Amino acid sequence: MHDIAGAPFSVIILAGGFGRRLGRDKATAELGGRPLLHWSVLAASGVSDDIVVSRRPDQPLPTLDGVAWREAVDTRVDRGPLAGLESALPLIRHQLAVAVACDMPLVRPSLLRAVADACADVDIAMPQLDGVAQPLLAAYRRSVADTARRLLDDGEGRIRALLPLTTHRLLDEAELRVHDPDLASFTNVNRAEDLERLTTHMSGRSSLTQSTAS
Repeated sequence: MHDIAGAPFSVIILAGGFGRRLGRDKATAELGGRPLLHWSVLAASGVSDDIVVSRRPDQPLPTLDGVAWREAVDTRVDRGPLAGLESALPLIRHQLAVAVACDMPLVRPSLLRAVADACADVDIAMPQLDGVAQPLLAAYRRSVADTARRLLDDGEGRIRALLPLTTHRLLDEAELRVHDPDLASFTNVNRAEDLERLTTHMSGRSSLTQSTAS
């Protein structure tokens, strides 16, 4: 079931990174019995009817029964998530998309919805934590692809470089905590110890659920 409140939006899952610090491909690294990619896809499927996964040209993705997505192939290999946006934004079926990294397994669907709603009258809506903009869980209008292309052509690879060239809104922590009190949605996996920590966290949460149910 999709959350139909508010204007419809697409979700772009950025999965094309090499996972060098993790030592393996992030999209297929397992957490809680699922590839990391699946956690982001499942969150997206709760609030959107259009999911686009951005990947490297030679990157296989693990399928997920019951959830469909389309793939955008990065045309600029190893140029970072801005290149992923450039390839995926022209493919979205709605006017805007929330982009989320594939290594953010605790992302809340309600936060995806809130970030999309915040982009109603701007080009980009981007959360800000401790004064730092968070481009890997942010909303972008389809038209931003042209600006991304120009930046990449000029050698720029940072998504944040889009901000001074667009109309945008930065969301403060108070706004975000309404939908995610602990801001767990922004937890990501960069290194093996991050994956181990999340595995322990999710195992504890599962054990607590089973204990409460018994």
